Amino acid sequence: MSAHSSSTVWQRVIAWLHRVPISDPVDRRNAVFMQLLLAFQGLRTPLMKIYLLATEWPYMVATFFNKTVTGPVVSITVDLGTDVAITAAAWLGLYLIRRGKFRQAVRQFLATQLICGVVVYATFGYKVTPGDTLLLISLALGGLMLGRRALWTIYITILLVLATGMTADYLHSTRAAHDFFAAYHDLLFRTFSYALITIILDRSIGALREALAESDSHRRQLQHEMLERELTQEQLLHSQKMDAIGRLSQGIAHDFNNVLGIVFGFAQERYRLDEPGADRSSDALALARALLGVETAARRADAITRKLLNFSRHDTTNIETFDVTQATHDLELMLRQLFPNPVQLMVETPADTLLIDFDQSQFELAILNIASNARDAMPDGGRFEVALSREGEGGVLLTLRDNGTGMSEEVKARMFEPFFTTKPIGRGTGVGLTVVYNLVVQAGGDITVESHPGEGTSFHIRLPLSRRRHGAGANHAMAPASALANVWAR
Repeated sequence: MSAHSSSTVWQRVIAWLHRVPISDPVDRRNAVFMQLLLAFQGLRTPLMKIYLLATEWPYMVATFFNKTVTGPVVSITVDLGTDVAITAAAWLGLYLIRRGKFRQAVRQFLATQLICGVVVYATFGYKVTPGDTLLLISLALGGLMLGRRALWTIYITILLVLATGMTADYLHSTRAAHDFFAAYHDLLFRTFSYALITIILDRSIGALREALAESDSHRRQLQHEMLERELTQEQLLHSQKMDAIGRLSQGIAHDFNNVLGIVFGFAQERYRLDEPGADRSSDALALARALLGVETAARRADAITRKLLNFSRHDTTNIETFDVTQATHDLELMLRQLFPNPVQLMVETPADTLLIDFDQSQFELAILNIASNARDAMPDGGRFEVALSREGEGGVLLTLRDNGTGMSEEVKARMFEPFFTTKPIGRGTGVGLTVVYNLVVQAGGDITVESHPGEGTSFHIRLPLSRRRHGAGANHAMAPASALANVWAR
């Protein structure tokens, strides 16, 4: 195998070791090393035992197992049993880490090693047991992987393990009655030596964890500052957009109102039918009704220009108390003119009066904006529904629903942003839904949207009922279309 192939295989192994579902950053960093250690321990222990059984077994029985306090049979059984237990704990720990249970994996492995240590020292005795490497490994792993509490717990456990071995020597000594202090004289030395190692590990590990915690704190602070900076930039951009809307809307409103003044002037010509000797033929009356419709549409256009100024905060809102049921019903005629013939329009309103505190022209503008978007979402026809209902005792619910193309989650998340539009250049400005959102929120209501690609869109607008409802001072505003129509219906 070439060096490049070996490097590629090793990189894949390291990448696999990093792919563990562990959220804690310290545990996630330690997981790679711990997996390698557990795999090494799970292979080393059985392979070493197989090698010793094949090459050194008679020598080990003569020089080691025959000298244990419990005899060769018990000591050989304990030796093989503890090797199997440690091997199983190593592979179980590797499995638990792959499942994201890092601390559980380390705890069970260390607990298995320490329990095996107790059994080995109790079986072999303190003097015969070869070294204390297993105990030192457990002490270091506990501190590095689990922290200070585990470090000092393992330290105390190690002293108990050593005391167990010394007790086994004391109990099996032929001169037990005379060698009590001699059996335990190493315990004091081991207590201080292991304490020194534990203190060094404690301070080193504590410094590393404090440095990591400080680094993590700085990282979170930096992320917070970056988020605040992004929010500030978004607010600045939004302010610049609003300022641009204000300057644009002022110019549009000024020029457009000049044109509307001319339209109003021509519409007023219908009052010449009230003069003596005027022609009151059916054609003249039909023309007068047409001029009435022109004036009604012009009033709607005038409301739109006022809303542009209001949106940029250069105009004030004209709050009035009006019947939202009647206002919605009166908009049906204009909605039918807005939609082409292939679109089916359905308007459902309750029979009772529902009064709200709102600018009626703004209310009409909000519905027309949403209806205009629905029309563009149904180029081949469809259905647009307007449903008004009472919601509880203190509110009304206005639902505007179409079965058009719908919106993706990305578009829906940005639909109320100023100047955001998915329409081609020249087809949309990106301020219509922003106006609707601001109007509803300023009125104390809320607006929610349900939409999926290919399944249409539903707007749910909730507005509070008027606090002056049923009061004598309520201004029951009537839409211009209905008021003027009553003049010419006589």
